[in-house]
Amino acid sequence: MLKDKLKDNNIIMNGVVNSWEDSITMVSQPLLEEEVIVPNYVDAMINSVKEHGPYIVIGKHLALAHARPEDGANNLGISVLKLANPIEFGNEEMDPVKLVFCLAATDSYSHLNIMKELVSLINDETRLEKLAATDSKEDFKKILFEENLNN
Repeated sequence: MLKDKLKDNNIIMNGVVNSWEDSITMVSQPLLEEEVIVPNYVDAMINSVKEHGPYIVIGKHLALAHARPEDGANNLGISVLKLANPIEFGNEEMDPVKLVFCLAATDSYSHLNIMKELVSLINDETRLEKLAATDSKEDFKKILFEENLNN
């Protein structure tokens, strides 16, 4: 499902940001442009972290920005930002974040399927490090989808 939903123009390589809020704003841009989400969804993601802390940092160096469907998700979509310089979210165990995914889902089934694929990525530190080290979008996709090719 991840391979089907993550399009080339939804992969941002070597983004430069000054804060975790900026990283969420940047990773959201492709989904905003495609009208997968509305601007309120971006605000909801940022406000949720401000309210609940850095719970979106779900793995070593990896954050998954998301909000509730009713906050402005029009369709299922995902984007990813590979940061040029890692950013602190405030999660001492998992910071600094190098990869930020943005997930928009209109139902829990789609959300869970994408989460399942991301959990396998989280458990593969070697793959995460390779993703963080590459500067090529083509290599990024090969590394990201390699487990799915092995199944």
